[in-house]
Amino acid sequence: MNGQPTAAAMVSEGVSRICDLAGVVLLIVLGLRMFFVFDAALETRALVVGLVGVVACWANRSALKNAPLPMLAYVGVALLSAAVHRWATVSSAPEPAWISLFTPALHLVVMVVFIYGAAHLLRTPSRLSWFVVLLVAAIGVLAAQIAFDRASVDFVYVRSGFSLPSVPHWGGIHGTSLFLTIGFSLASAIMLTGPSVSRVLAGGLLAGGLLVVEYLNGSRGGLVSMAFVLAAMGVFAVVRRTGGTRRPLILGGVVVVFSIGFALAIWFMRAYVEEGGNLSGRTLIWEATARLALDHPWLGVGPGNYAQAIVDSRRAEEFLTGYGGLQNAHNMVLHVAAEVGVIGALAFVGFMLWAVKACWRTWAFGHLPLVSLGFLLVLAGFLVHSLSENYLDARAEVERTRLLVWIVMAAALALERLPRRFPAEQA
Repeated sequence: MNGQPTAAAMVSEGVSRICDLAGVVLLIVLGLRMFFVFDAALETRALVVGLVGVVACWANRSALKNAPLPMLAYVGVALLSAAVHRWATVSSAPEPAWISLFTPALHLVVMVVFIYGAAHLLRTPSRLSWFVVLLVAAIGVLAAQIAFDRASVDFVYVRSGFSLPSVPHWGGIHGTSLFLTIGFSLASAIMLTGPSVSRVLAGGLLAGGLLVVEYLNGSRGGLVSMAFVLAAMGVFAVVRRTGGTRRPLILGGVVVVFSIGFALAIWFMRAYVEEGGNLSGRTLIWEATARLALDHPWLGVGPGNYAQAIVDSRRAEEFLTGYGGLQNAHNMVLHVAAEVGVIGALAFVGFMLWAVKACWRTWAFGHLPLVSLGFLLVLAGFLVHSLSENYLDARAEVERTRLLVWIVMAAALALERLPRRFPAEQA
């Protein structure tokens, strides 16, 4: 009798298994809707998936202990910033709705729930592997649609990017550029880790095709991020062939990658530099945003208040009529620093570095080399791309890119748990 599970334990286990299966199905449906369906309720669906995944954690309570602390710190600072900046407005209402104190930052709460719950749903090597396969397949289909769009109009495109009739729900060339960069990174990992010539060729053809589509897509930031991923591929290719001397190669490789990436960025932007240009107004926007962040270093101007604050600061006059950009700092870290302060921005950077470390650690242990190296390259490309765009804001037009990044971070958390779940493989 002592060895028999209690009724409560059996019920908890049953609920966990049901939620686990349901959560995987809902996650697949969410991914399909994100890629192929005009859907304005993706965030609500993401919250449902995350909650189902959290309930599925009940039978494995130890998993609750390893939530990324930088992520929680970033969200905590953002909620505090929202509450401070909205306190006067909400408290003066006849019947205050106190939850509205946090409304501008509630999408970050959804992010935490989704990342934590989805990571549990993706917690096994087989699920992570199939997840990569489905992700690459979906990106390949969308890339083919973009290529068809360009070919059908004799490869003429509008700089704003809205001449993409097959993928208008991604918001133009910059939104599509993100998933093309992600697909390119995963295809590069397939090529690097391929155990056979056919798989290496398949990865190379896919990566080459996505690079061509990115060129047709017209995003300079996407091309620079892909070039950076190519430089990183060279380092990993050398590291893979010299297993016993990884540390000096890695240290030297980091320097090489950043040097090559910087040189490629200058090369792509050389015409703008030679002509004294400002990268389509971005340098003006970055300078104004940096000054705005320094003027409000502790809690920023509040989540969602960037556009109004940049106008009130009277620093937007130089780029307001010619370049727009009021809703977006065109730099992820600068945007976060302006809205939630320097401390919040540091926590956010720590969150990004935590994800890189999680993927790196899994790759170094030899777990799922394709998946871990793939998402390591994905994060590298994403972070470089985010130097010129902001894909994580609360704006409706970036809802799909925001969710796509959340999915990548959930995969990183699932990878981070693998060494703990399979200690025997670490020997």
